[in-house]
Amino acid sequence: MTAKISLRPEQLQSFLDSLDVAETLVYAVFSRLRDAYAPAEDSLFIRQAEGCQKLKLRPVALKGGIQLQAEFQFGPKTFHQQYPLASDAPPLAEGLRNFAEGTIFTSRADYQFHWTAAGLCQIAEKPPTKSRSSLSHNRQKAYLLSEGEAIPFLVELGVMDTNGRVSQKRYDKFRQINKYLEFAEDALRHFPKDKPLYIVDFGSGKAYLTFALYHYLIDRGYSQFQVTGLDLKDDVVAFCNDTARRLGYDRLHFEVGDIANFQIDEGSPASARRPDMIISLHACDIATDAALVKGLQWGCPVILAVPCCQHEFFHQLKAPAMDPIIRYGVTRDKQATLVTDASRALMLRAFGYAVEMVEFITMEHTPKNVLIRAYREGADRRELFINIKDSGYRAYREFLDLWGVGPTYLELELARAGLLKD
Repeated sequence: MTAKISLRPEQLQSFLDSLDVAETLVYAVFSRLRDAYAPAEDSLFIRQAEGCQKLKLRPVALKGGIQLQAEFQFGPKTFHQQYPLASDAPPLAEGLRNFAEGTIFTSRADYQFHWTAAGLCQIAEKPPTKSRSSLSHNRQKAYLLSEGEAIPFLVELGVMDTNGRVSQKRYDKFRQINKYLEFAEDALRHFPKDKPLYIVDFGSGKAYLTFALYHYLIDRGYSQFQVTGLDLKDDVVAFCNDTARRLGYDRLHFEVGDIANFQIDEGSPASARRPDMIISLHACDIATDAALVKGLQWGCPVILAVPCCQHEFFHQLKAPAMDPIIRYGVTRDKQATLVTDASRALMLRAFGYAVEMVEFITMEHTPKNVLIRAYREGADRRELFINIKDSGYRAYREFLDLWGVGPTYLELELARAGLLKD
């Protein structure tokens, strides 16, 4: 059963004191510095956190005793610092006060929080999902999917044997799956476990990650969900559907088709709902843009995209001041990729999404590993559209004008769908 409370900023310390974190804290994660970010002048911790995209906390056993280790994530870089483990430790108090959302996991309960527009910290208390184990600083990395216990979909796909041992040849895949689930875990916090949830995975391929997501949803107690995978290859889709049947994954199905022409299957249990979350991992070139258009058409609260090869802007880039970069093919290609992804983030922001771009673990040995995470707060699922005079769209167009890029596939498709209007 979930209990919810709303606290004013001055009540947060009393809440932390009640947790007895020195005895109960297992792990904590904080995401997205608030717009109302207000570092205290005498707080070294919060000055260190400025610009931080995510903060992770965990107790560790060091020579001087048990400490609270803080991991600050700044894009691909991380910074670690130790603090005393207590309810008044700066990472806990300042993290709760200055980050927009997060979860504090204790051995007694999980506490999910987010800040409201009214300046209240809403906290939902839920049954505990983690227990405190060894605090060794050098302990084996704790994955969401652990070794030692056979996980059916990993066994079926040849990543594990029936004794729960990960194949040495597939260990990279095992790490990739776990990293993906860390991002999925963050995204799924936006959805209650007891409400209907519909997820579409565009370009699912052999579906290691789609099966992993399904397993995670079951394992974490999501009770009403449907997952659809889409891919262009008939044989791959047939294999994935057969695998889903063997695993008993009756709320997962795969379809053959391209992203731009995808329609919700009228025979699906989720047919009455627009997708709540779309995933597009390594869709080539403008296929990523097609996925973004679908997400905007549906007003999806969560969009996750890891673009792959990007060719649309390569031959268009014309910026005299940047000639030392764009005159050479290899650096021109990298710059075109950066401009493409940055423009996508600008367009999503124009539609009211909070957008992050973070490093995603390399998959299938590709260097294309930037994850675009877009969140749209609230349950409002009305049709989205913007006007070309809107400030958000003007920022998108002015940025591309600087690089000599004309009308894009993304713009044209949004206009065709009625989402970008004159």
